[in-house]
Amino acid sequence: MSTEATHRRNDLIDSLRAVALAGVIVMNMMTFSGLAYLTPEMREEALGIVDQLVWVIVRILVDDKALAAFSFMFGFSFSVILGKALSSRDASVRFIRRLVVLFMIGLFNALFLFWADILMSYAVLGLILPFAARLPSGVIAGLALALILAAPMTLALGGYEVPTPVPRGHTESLDAFASPEVTDTVKQNWHMIFAASEAADSTFVLRFMTLMGLFLLGLAAGKSGVLMALAGRRDQLLRLGLIFALVGFTMNLLLRYAVEPKGLWVMLKLEGPVMSLGYLMLIAAALAGPSVGWLRRLLAPLGRMTLTGYLTTAVSGQALFYGWGLGLIGQLGTLGVLAFAAGLYAMLIAFAHLWLSCFPFGPWEWLWRRLTSLLPEPRIRRGLAH
Repeated sequence: MSTEATHRRNDLIDSLRAVALAGVIVMNMMTFSGLAYLTPEMREEALGIVDQLVWVIVRILVDDKALAAFSFMFGFSFSVILGKALSSRDASVRFIRRLVVLFMIGLFNALFLFWADILMSYAVLGLILPFAARLPSGVIAGLALALILAAPMTLALGGYEVPTPVPRGHTESLDAFASPEVTDTVKQNWHMIFAASEAADSTFVLRFMTLMGLFLLGLAAGKSGVLMALAGRRDQLLRLGLIFALVGFTMNLLLRYAVEPKGLWVMLKLEGPVMSLGYLMLIAAALAGPSVGWLRRLLAPLGRMTLTGYLTTAVSGQALFYGWGLGLIGQLGTLGVLAFAAGLYAMLIAFAHLWLSCFPFGPWEWLWRRLTSLLPEPRIRRGLAH
């Protein structure tokens, strides 16, 4: 979600960010549509065979992986900003203010648009980046991998229950979000923010440590330039990406159909970050090809305004599914939701091209910058700013 000047942008990185956003849109639409609130038994009764199959495929290939890839790109994007933040006091203070404003935007999103906001978590976890950025890239990568590996180990050693998707079983949301009153939407968002996390300690622990690790891994990749270096060696990147994707896919299948995530088997929970990194390497190798420059140019503008794309997704999801809009919550199958997500993604690409042909930043990116400049300077710990 970086908003650095456009002349410093890299089309490959922006395209990767746009692709990661596509996965987030798909999974968020599954929640807005009401499908994610159903229990497996309810979903089996409500959906036909094809929709059930597509639901399973989406869960295996996209769920968790989209957020993991998006988080990696978040850390990667901020490596550019942090390069400035470490060089001057003003830039250091501005970086902290950016995170404060991002948290405020996330709070607005959670209360009024989508309760499952990720921006607040990004803002809080992002506070570690200025300090980590002072370390050598290899050390940052080592810390990142340690955090990612420690996430499932903590579940095993801490005696946590097996994580389950947070919305599952919250069927009261179907009625609340179907209400034509916007106030009912806000009330239910508030309820879900606090109530959906009940008995979800394992999900919190796994997500917190994994996202932190992916942040740092993205930071290390951006600081060292390893991703761009590998993009110039596409054959190696393709092979490595294929290995990661296949290993993650196999882990997912074992976890879903063969073993219980107990004891050492809980390490299979690494399938999300492993598979997402494989995806990013495969997509980077594909987009780095000389014959697909047109595809990078098509996707890059949306990658330059992913904050706008993320928040527009929430508004669009409400407009289609919630009671104040078309009221289709609980009425579309998996294929119908995927079709809407694809149409929305196409419209976001078109909007990004149109908007950036007239303005240097996306609308929400511009607001992020403006609010950042209005905040008073916070007190920064010694070593970051004086």
